[in-house]
Amino acid sequence: MVHAHDHFARAVEEGVIPATDALAQLQESDSDEAWEELLAEGDPIDPEHIDVDRLLHDVRADRELLEGLRTRAATVSPERDPKLDLLVAELIGIAAEAEREGISEQDRRNRRKVLVFSYFADTVEWIAEHVESVLHSDHRLAAFRGRMAVVRGTESYEGVTRTEAVFGFAPESSDAPPGRAEDRFDILVTTDVLAEGMNLQQAGRIVNYDLPWNPMRLVQRHGRIDRIGSPHEKVFLTCVFPDRQLEALLSLEQRIRRKLAQADASIGLDQVVIPGADRTDHVFADDRADIDALRREDPSLFVRGGEEVHAHSGEEYRQELRKGMERWGERIRTLPWGVGSGFFAGSRTGYVFCARVFDRVFMRFVPGEEGEIERDALTCLGILSCEATTERALADDFAEGAFEAWSRARRDIYEEWVAATDPANLQPEVRPLFKAAAAHVRMHGAEGLTIEDRDRLADALEAPWGIRQEKRLREVFTPDTADGVASTLKIAEVVRELGLQPWQAPEPLDPIDEDEIDLVAWMGVRGT
Repeated sequence: MVHAHDHFARAVEEGVIPATDALAQLQESDSDEAWEELLAEGDPIDPEHIDVDRLLHDVRADRELLEGLRTRAATVSPERDPKLDLLVAELIGIAAEAEREGISEQDRRNRRKVLVFSYFADTVEWIAEHVESVLHSDHRLAAFRGRMAVVRGTESYEGVTRTEAVFGFAPESSDAPPGRAEDRFDILVTTDVLAEGMNLQQAGRIVNYDLPWNPMRLVQRHGRIDRIGSPHEKVFLTCVFPDRQLEALLSLEQRIRRKLAQADASIGLDQVVIPGADRTDHVFADDRADIDALRREDPSLFVRGGEEVHAHSGEEYRQELRKGMERWGERIRTLPWGVGSGFFAGSRTGYVFCARVFDRVFMRFVPGEEGEIERDALTCLGILSCEATTERALADDFAEGAFEAWSRARRDIYEEWVAATDPANLQPEVRPLFKAAAAHVRMHGAEGLTIEDRDRLADALEAPWGIRQEKRLREVFTPDTADGVASTLKIAEVVRELGLQPWQAPEPLDPIDEDEIDLVAWMGVRGT
């Protein structure tokens, strides 16, 4: 943030208010090209509307505050971090209990398995480095030695990819394929990249090293181990709380949210500062009640399974669907296509459609007033969320509106399908540095690399990788100063380190007519 303020002030001195995306890209790459792009994309400063001197004064004042925070943070070491002490104590307790209660080596291993979640990738590395050092020095943790993996995104960590970490941590429940089913890890330190869609119920313990802004994220983490097929009679969740400062932190967040809402209403905000900041005070109060309940060790949040709309994930909906099919399966299967209903709930008014083209399912929410059609399936399902006891409510005039709404939804589905029939629309957007690196690898061979090896390297580079991967590649490769064979070898090492794989283009879809889009079901929702 200190560097961002420096870049911002420098751009203002050049007569430009920088665009957010360009500023972020400069933060990652810090190249001359990124700086020129930032200046080109920024908005020229109008002195009649912006007091440049005052703006620079305020930016530099904020920069000094951030510098002070950075200096204070630099004094924190693992030896002075009480949260790391708590985590180590928890691991010692888990290892002792597994040894005491396990009835076989496999059972003891499953009882030891623990997921450690942190919100930030940097914190994951901070945890992993300390735990690794403690494992080698504390005999009480001997069973964990050499059995820790780290996941912080799509990149590999110390040569272990995300997929290898998941298969090695829970080979039984993750359905690891033959040849990759060795039980290698008992501790998996990860960000929320593994909070959804993973079958990790071979483990029975989670430690939430820090708490996400939205406590419903804890429900999604919990769902990784509290699943059908778990070998554990009980599962355990540990949450680390900043207990003495919690009230102050919650009050601070409440004030920040209110100020952000005021700023958004008056001048508009071009990005999300706090996830969920647009939610009302009432919803925040619900969050606060959940946090207080967790602090009292009340598990009701997890028992409810995150019934609030904003908490739902794909796994929660699959569980709802399973329960619904068990109860009304035959009725559902015999419903006519195109059936619809309605109810009052939530804050949005419109129509949700489920449609099918051959074996592909599409969800659409069409707002009752003018507005953008929503394509995201989970968002559409969230709008549909209601209780089994929710009363049916569909006035005639509102039901009539479904016909026009379906026409809009069907046209939107058709346009999405048509776009996917053109191979050109399915090509990845490859950053210039990766294109240059691929061209260099193809042009410059190296000892030990066959032509086929170089082609695979180039294919792995010509993929839609992000800023983080680009930053790592830029550390070893600059097109203008690249050194033939030496650069090829460095590029190859980065590709292996990051676990980059060739991009697989999806098959283009076959053309269809609009009337081949079938309506499965629809629901009219009127906001309260």
